[in-house]
Amino acid sequence: MSTLFDRLNRELEDFGKRAQSAFDEGRQRLELMRLRRKQDNAARDLGLLVHQRERGGTVEEGAVESLLKRLDDLKASIAESEATLRQAQTDTTVNEHPAPEAETGEAEVVSPPESAP
Repeated sequence: MSTLFDRLNRELEDFGKRAQSAFDEGRQRLELMRLRRKQDNAARDLGLLVHQRERGGTVEEGAVESLLKRLDDLKASIAESEATLRQAQTDTTVNEHPAPEAETGEAEVVSPPESAP
């Protein structure tokens, strides 16, 4: 009976670990999406500034360089986040345990009761 509880406990622990791993991976994917969205916004802002400057408008000095720096930083953060996600995916393994050997029992052959006259 304790073997059954040990196996159940082990299965619950494995399930908890897999659930936590899936949760962590989901959180990492959300962080990666957030970084990419910030990168897209910075690239859009840079494009608007360059367009404004090329069309003869005034652009605040250092604004273009600031956006270029932000894009570089975001690119590095995205690469780091992608590497972390890839590492987490390769570290995730399913830890399956085979069923324990069943104890063999001996059957007792019982003859049917004789009917009374």
